[in-house]
Amino acid sequence: MSIINQTLRALDARQPDPASPPVSLRPVAIAKRRRTGLWGVAAVLSLAGAGIWLVSRPAERLPQPRAEVTQHAVMPQAATPAPTSVRPPPMHASAKVQVAPVVAERRPGSADLHAEKLLPAPASPVKPSAVPTATNVSISPEKSPVIRKEANPPTAGEAAEERYRKALTLIRKDRENQARPLLEEAIELSPGHVAARETLAALLSDAGQNQEAEAVLRAGRALNPDHAWFALSLARLQAARGDTEGAAATLQSGMGARGVNAEYHATLAALLVRLKQYPDAARQYEQALGLQPVQGTWWMGLGLAMEGQGKSDEARSAYRRALTAGNLPDKLAEFVRAKLVD
Repeated sequence: MSIINQTLRALDARQPDPASPPVSLRPVAIAKRRRTGLWGVAAVLSLAGAGIWLVSRPAERLPQPRAEVTQHAVMPQAATPAPTSVRPPPMHASAKVQVAPVVAERRPGSADLHAEKLLPAPASPVKPSAVPTATNVSISPEKSPVIRKEANPPTAGEAAEERYRKALTLIRKDRENQARPLLEEAIELSPGHVAARETLAALLSDAGQNQEAEAVLRAGRALNPDHAWFALSLARLQAARGDTEGAAATLQSGMGARGVNAEYHATLAALLVRLKQYPDAARQYEQALGLQPVQGTWWMGLGLAMEGQGKSDEARSAYRRALTAGNLPDKLAEFVRAKLVD
């Protein structure tokens, strides 16, 4: 604000004084008229014979500037030279006329009008233009731009993700029946939503609706053939309804998919043992145990695969490792001990 106040004060200092007219309106011919008056008086005294003519004709003196323009400036009158220096020619006594400054009654004539035209018009007081001062300057604060956020409608993927997360919340609260419609909406909005499809298949399987679960998984495999979980879950459902060959074929076709883990190899190995494909089963167990060597059940399965090939020593070694793992269920542990006794 200090800079603004300084600027306003500088503007006020530059304003003309309202009590005096502008310089351009001041009379500039006062001195000239003063000298003209002196010479005029001398001429009147020397030319007394022309007095009658001067009296009969209106004087052509310029009017004095008006009081508004001259600001009532009192000009000293010039001293009149002694009349003795200039004597009029002798005249008859009866015809003597005392020449004195006679001011005849002036009538407005063309000379006056012409003189008035030559003079500048009376200057009206110049009013200073209104200059804003610091007291009447109102500086309104700049308004910050209004930012309007327009909510864009969510994409199909965002809407599917939202429903999936709501479904998970309901599942944690044991409200699976309410979660299932949300999962169905999620995969309808985004068929490639893997997590929503896996969760829906698991809910359907737990509810005993294996046929519906298989349909969900088959659709998932068609959309994501590189996702191993779909093949593994579908193979288990196929095996549960007795389609062992179909289940093994499903897993074998998905061996190159992402996510093939130890469990995937062990499940395929168990199916191959049922199908009495022992060499292939032994290789799958070995791959599974290479990833997780502490699984007693898989060691037992490897023993069966070796025994099926007539490799008794390798089979007994696998049975011992199964018992050593210590995580066999009781019935399977009794079965393994019986194999070692034989």
